[in-house]
Amino acid sequence: MKVLLSNYTIFADMKATNILLIIVAVCLLPLYLTSCGEDRWAAYAEQTATTRWIDDTMRVWYYWKDELPESNQLNYFQAPAQFFASLLSRSDKYSYIDSLTTAAATRSIPDTDYSYGFQFAVGQIDGQVCAHVLYVAASSPADEAGLKRGDWILAMDGEAVTMNNYSRLFGGPSMQLTLGYYQATENAIVTDPQPHTLSAARAIDDCPVHYSCMLDINGTRTGYLVYNHFSAGATDNGTEYDNKLRSVFSTFASNEVEEFVLDLRYNNGGLVSCAQLLCTLLAPASALGSEMGYLEFNDRITPQIQAFTFNPDLIGHGANLNLKRLFVLTSSNTASASEMVINCLRPVMDVVLVGGTTVGKNVGSRAFVNTERLITMSPIICRLYNAAGESDYESGFVPDAAYTVDENSDMSRFLPFGDPDEALLHVALNAIAGGSPSDSEPEVSPESLRMDVRSQSIERRASGAVRIR
Repeated sequence: MKVLLSNYTIFADMKATNILLIIVAVCLLPLYLTSCGEDRWAAYAEQTATTRWIDDTMRVWYYWKDELPESNQLNYFQAPAQFFASLLSRSDKYSYIDSLTTAAATRSIPDTDYSYGFQFAVGQIDGQVCAHVLYVAASSPADEAGLKRGDWILAMDGEAVTMNNYSRLFGGPSMQLTLGYYQATENAIVTDPQPHTLSAARAIDDCPVHYSCMLDINGTRTGYLVYNHFSAGATDNGTEYDNKLRSVFSTFASNEVEEFVLDLRYNNGGLVSCAQLLCTLLAPASALGSEMGYLEFNDRITPQIQAFTFNPDLIGHGANLNLKRLFVLTSSNTASASEMVINCLRPVMDVVLVGGTTVGKNVGSRAFVNTERLITMSPIICRLYNAAGESDYESGFVPDAAYTVDENSDMSRFLPFGDPDEALLHVALNAIAGGSPSDSEPEVSPESLRMDVRSQSIERRASGAVRIR
């Protein structure tokens, strides 16, 4: 018993000593921080200024703000990216943070202020790594070099394209490209002996209203539009892209189109306002003025529920097509505002998907920029619903099996936009003509030249998020 009491006494004395040491250390800390006449509190405040800004912004705007860790559980001395990641909800797949820079070498194709002006897919075809051109922006270096949809980039300055060097195509100095093209008679990629000079990356104009035409399908006038991102204009305050969209729809209306194919296969999102405009132009006239959907924010934002309508005031010099049915061409790149259009039109009209399963992004983000700290972040701030209160497409919208098409499964069907035999468009046009799904697409033979896609430049486009403004 005496031994036990002795041991207890020693333990107690040790605890008292530890407490005393802690008290002494705390008392000495201000002396240490101000030793040699230097106030270190300011230095620590400077070191945590960026992470404090991130934390303060997230506690106001983040959709899952109630899941944010308590401040005393956070390490404010972490690098911004690691600190940001420590805040995110397990439900969050889309929030991101990045650094601001003016260094051209760090920029990629989505940055229209420094670009070659084309989107591409990279992968293997017939055992060779290549970059496949998806589309080219008008008056860009790629356009001037003669690149077009369906071309194959085989080498850059004589160096074969690989999975380790293809990032050079995101933007950089002038280079010589070795191109190839698909030759149906050989069912192979044939090298073009003529070199193509790609001038240095520069500012380009990537208008989202990329291509439009009208097709006569068994006497049915059909409109076709390739719309590649939801942007109102080339600048934050610009409206020229929205006006171009209105003009194209005015042309469709004056030609009395009865059916419509909307190509969103390369569109991974953008502004809610642009999605609202597009829906208003496409919807049945009877839906105009009615609720289209709403955004749900966290309970710190007022109002927490923000509704939007099929607003006829947005039409301006455009035209509502009063459609009963819409065909939408989709892929694994179709996301965010593109999916919002699909979801919000479904309650008021028949929406038929052709292509691949979409991303499943039913939430929206907002960009917050700290120019002093050279940080930009886009946290998720809201969830998107249609007028029926539906937002359950986290796994993406899936086309019916009969309308599921992979444009990379047969290179003989990878054709220019608007070609009636192009893989996805052909299926939609066959349905419009009244054909059965079974004969929509020719069976792909084992001999068909197929591309195994490993990466796409579209994945690097800024966020693909629904930006709110």
